[in-house]
Amino acid sequence: MSNPFINLNGGDPDVEAPKCVKDALMKAFKEGGVWTHYGGRDIPQEFREAVVDYYKTIGPEYKPENVIPTAGSSAALYVALATILEKGDEILLWEPSYSGHYSLLDNMGVKMSVAPLKEETGWHPDMDTLQEYVSPKTKGVLICNPNNPTGTVFTKDELKGICDIAVDNDMAVFSDEIYLHFVYGDSKFYSTASLGYEDRTLNIMSFSKTFSMTGYRLGYAIVPDRYLEKATMVQGMAAARPATFVYAGGTAALRSDLKYVEERRKIYKGRVDYICNALNGIDGISCIPSQGAFYAWFNIKDLGIGSQEFCDRLQKEGVGMRPGKVFGVNTDGYVRAALVRPIDDLKKVVAKVENVVNSL
Repeated sequence: MSNPFINLNGGDPDVEAPKCVKDALMKAFKEGGVWTHYGGRDIPQEFREAVVDYYKTIGPEYKPENVIPTAGSSAALYVALATILEKGDEILLWEPSYSGHYSLLDNMGVKMSVAPLKEETGWHPDMDTLQEYVSPKTKGVLICNPNNPTGTVFTKDELKGICDIAVDNDMAVFSDEIYLHFVYGDSKFYSTASLGYEDRTLNIMSFSKTFSMTGYRLGYAIVPDRYLEKATMVQGMAAARPATFVYAGGTAALRSDLKYVEERRKIYKGRVDYICNALNGIDGISCIPSQGAFYAWFNIKDLGIGSQEFCDRLQKEGVGMRPGKVFGVNTDGYVRAALVRPIDDLKKVVAKVENVVNSL
């Protein structure tokens, strides 16, 4: 029998959501009534209040009406972006960065001013030159912290520097924080809104990674008062709301003790440590260990092939990874592995990578 395919393409955790989530959701579904119809005002309101209570442990305290529930974080990102940006506007962001950011902005007709994150700086931004990427048409800056795919955790000074540029140029700050609990070593997560920029920060949040709820399609945006009227209109017109009974699962997750999340953080940390160390032992490959999230972002430039060819060869070995070229314009010499399989599987992956390298 052939070996099963090991899929490290996407960030879909290899475990189920916490028991409290599934229990709450099933209870609501079986109860029916308001839980399986539109749900009125009370159910989304309970969810919003849970978000407020949760978020004030990591950032400022918002009002429930600042929380806009969505069917996943992609919808939350769209609500946030469409609230501020119109076709022809510009936005500041980085490469490497999540490929979904680029495709959404491209479809919106928004021009992207892309500043580089460089390997020699550990994938941290060059603050001295950042202003050069801003023009009078730049209406916002998009931060993914911790960053997908590099695992960069932005420092407090970096975040303040970025946000000061936003203030000086009257830009909105879009803060994608969906990996905020998965931070390692001496790195520390800071919410941009908690650093004095609450009035211009739009937070994009998800349950998919934190609580392993990818298939539940639940996320939310937190929008300050100055943008709230427009954001509410955008959400009503274009962004699908969550299924009513899924709110119950999300509320249970946010009101849990988060022990599940800390257990996952430790597991992902072990996977990051293992695979980055193992990849660094292969000739022609180098990998800076991620400070956060759960990806390995590794350099294959010395192998003499592009990222797509590398991934195609690895596919034939029974392993899926994402080619670096989808995460930016100048990122073809890198590959991303989502560490969503146990270390025993990752050991097999390393052996497959060695097979590809040895075949060149």
